[in-house]
Amino acid sequence: MMKNKKGIVNEYLPWLLIGIAVLVILMITIFVLREKGVSLIDQLKGIFGG
Repeated sequence: MMKNKKGIVNEYLPWLLIGIAVLVILMITIFVLREKGVSLIDQLKGIFGG
């Protein structure tokens, strides 16, 4: 029983860490965008909109 549980944890741990890292990056990005304001969003629209 213990070996199966440990194996499951070892399989999913890297994906869990990757998911947490992505969430942290998204939170920081949202915070920075909120600090910068609408001008940065308008610049991104200009870049991708052509």
